[in-house]
Amino acid sequence: MASDAALKRTIEAGDLTVAYRDAAAVTETGAPPLLLLHGAVQTKAVWSAQIPALSRSRRVVAPDFRGHGETRGDTAGLSVETLAEDGFRFLNALGIDRVSLGGVSLGGMVALEMAAQQPERVDALILADTPLALSLHGPVRSILEALGPQRILSPLFLLFGRRRTARLGIAAVRALFGKKWVGADAERHFVAGFATMPPAAILATYEAIVAADPAAIRALDIPCLVILGDDEVSLVVDHAAEIARRIGRAEIVRVEGGHVANLDAPEAFNQAVAAFLEGVNS
Repeated sequence: MASDAALKRTIEAGDLTVAYRDAAAVTETGAPPLLLLHGAVQTKAVWSAQIPALSRSRRVVAPDFRGHGETRGDTAGLSVETLAEDGFRFLNALGIDRVSLGGVSLGGMVALEMAAQQPERVDALILADTPLALSLHGPVRSILEALGPQRILSPLFLLFGRRRTARLGIAAVRALFGKKWVGADAERHFVAGFATMPPAAILATYEAIVAADPAAIRALDIPCLVILGDDEVSLVVDHAAEIARRIGRAEIVRVEGGHVANLDAPEAFNQAVAAFLEGVNS
């Protein structure tokens, strides 16, 4: 297996310069490559424990989203739909036609949208701690959209700075949802994201999550694995059941951890994904 440094790549894809990690299969089996998509205000680095484990039998590719990490590109008008379109432009640039597709949190939302846009290019779906939206309830969605990240985050950035705002936010969600909802590794990635991403990109990312339209997810004839941390919030657990209902070919697996299960329980996560993909491609 090549070192992490050797795996780092960049490629032009539309208006983006996409930074990504690329690991060739240790043993080539003919299985489609696995594309891994990170969550909001994170980077491809969240997959560091997955890339070596899951590339034993297939190529694994993990990019940074638009405005995240080392990927360069305009974030005006950012949405789940445009991130999905970015995903296909990235695959086209790499010459990859068909993939297994995995994502955590926002990455799972983008993976679902990619499967809805071009299901013929998706061999299998792995969705970790993935909501369909911040709420499926119309009035609640309206309130969230009216409040908006701009009104909440911008004043906090001015008062406290981005790094301290991230730590205050993590403290708040732990008070609301439990101390284990954001694990220590997830906290480190979130704080680093807030500290290094341009403020406009952070705001655009959360605006995209608020605006996400769950109605677009329809029945898909694609095998799907849904992974949930045991300490995941009820909204995401409920949405996992809804995803399984809508897709129809989904199984739900629980692992020990919170909202970023691949960081909280990497071994259990990797075992679940490897077993699922082996079954899909056998």
